[in-house]
Amino acid sequence: MSEYENAPHLTADNPPQGANGRYHVALITIYSVENAGIRYISAALQRIGVETTIIFLRDWVNNRLEMPSEKEFGMCMDILREKKVDMIGVGFMSSLLPMAKELTRRLKRSFPNKPLIWGGIHPTSVPEDCIEFVDYLCVGEGEVATCDLVRALSDGEPTDAIPNIWKNDDGTIHQNKPRPLIQDLDWLPYPDTADENKHYIEKGKVSIEEPWKRGAEYRIYFSRGCPYNCSYCYVSILRDVYDEKGRKFYRARSVEHILGELEHMQKTFPKIARIKVDDDTSFAFGQEWMDEFLEKYPSRIGTPFECLLIPPMLRQDMLTKLKDAGLIRVQTGIESGSSKESKELHNRSPGNNAIMKFAEFNKELKMDIVYDVIIDNPHATEEMKLETAEFLLELPLPYSIFFYSLNYFPGTALTKQGLADGSLSPDLIEGANNKAWYQFRVSMDWPRSDEDRFYLALFCLASKSFVPRSFIRKLIDNREYWKQNVDPIFYLAWAANYVRMFKVAWDYFKRGELTWFKIRQYGDIRKLISQ
Repeated sequence: MSEYENAPHLTADNPPQGANGRYHVALITIYSVENAGIRYISAALQRIGVETTIIFLRDWVNNRLEMPSEKEFGMCMDILREKKVDMIGVGFMSSLLPMAKELTRRLKRSFPNKPLIWGGIHPTSVPEDCIEFVDYLCVGEGEVATCDLVRALSDGEPTDAIPNIWKNDDGTIHQNKPRPLIQDLDWLPYPDTADENKHYIEKGKVSIEEPWKRGAEYRIYFSRGCPYNCSYCYVSILRDVYDEKGRKFYRARSVEHILGELEHMQKTFPKIARIKVDDDTSFAFGQEWMDEFLEKYPSRIGTPFECLLIPPMLRQDMLTKLKDAGLIRVQTGIESGSSKESKELHNRSPGNNAIMKFAEFNKELKMDIVYDVIIDNPHATEEMKLETAEFLLELPLPYSIFFYSLNYFPGTALTKQGLADGSLSPDLIEGANNKAWYQFRVSMDWPRSDEDRFYLALFCLASKSFVPRSFIRKLIDNREYWKQNVDPIFYLAWAANYVRMFKVAWDYFKRGELTWFKIRQYGDIRKLISQ
């Protein structure tokens, strides 16, 4: 039984009361209509009888974020006035800190007596830098902590000793340690995906709808945590927050709980053509769990799905069974073809051998493959970049690449190390910096050195089946010349990306997955992602 199963404060037997009846919490997320965390918080609050409103202040678009307009901020304030909310929460990533601060400034001016709380990965990463702006912070998992805070506020009880909650009491800061991680994830309610309590603000207009339903892809989490501890990833932050080094950090939901959510989704999401298992690591749950999933998923759900797998999980026997159950695409991280870069800079065990074996037996399985590669690493030597190019050329085609530009997020092991050894300026950390607004997934228009442009061009060309590999190898053999005369090669790669992306769009269209929602996110030709 869950440790929270019989907790009276987590039931609706005595619903919290606000100024106008049932306690009403508004949750605002910036540039993230796919924010699952805020939907989990909303569902947890509803379970104890709290009324919730979720406001989506614009949706993420690829590499072209901008501050919401005066009109859009005003719409947000109007919704909160109309709903007569009792508490306001804001969730955001580090890159969006300037937007969160501007939104918060307006919230405090318009609603000076409403408790204001920040949550999400940025407040969890650097709470000491955030608490001055708000009344409360949620540091770590928020479902139980937010319910505890609302109960205390409703009952007039002290709020300065709630685990996971930091309090700013007129400048006196109460820092509370995190409570244990939720081990029984089946205790969690399904994410709140109803339409009637959602407000979507985009391009100066507001609509009452669940914007997630505009897309053809449903994202679901089977687990929390990750067995890896990559230096650039937020997981390294959460491990430190919870001082968790063991297996309790990586937790899985039961098959029945997952299938229940997906059955609910199929009834309420009209356009779904694909499910994306959005865990950092999928299907590392043991044989009994796998057998149950493989038996039940095809008959009860049956929708094609994709997942992310770490290289050690790329086993032929498992993937063959998953394909029979509906798996159509696998995404896995190369990050770098250099073992030295993987070990010393990314804190990853190199997975090149496992990836190569997977690529070979996938010739028979014929699943879509996407490899993740990180570029723009200032510590990567030319030798490391060359090793990545060589590895990509060795991989059997066809495959796609998702290129990610290295960004420094506060609290990660990579950022801490850079600050400690003086190789990283604080001005380059997201929050103080906003590079990820313009270069998260890689686009070719970002300014780079000639050497980096040359190797990015090689990486892009290597993944294109219509580009002869003998041609790419000649470029490598004459790399000193082409690094000095990079424009023709660079623009050839840029053109090849356009060809690939038009094919990707056509494939999406044929499968019924190309929606206007997806086009708006990725359709800017100038910011077209490299793939």
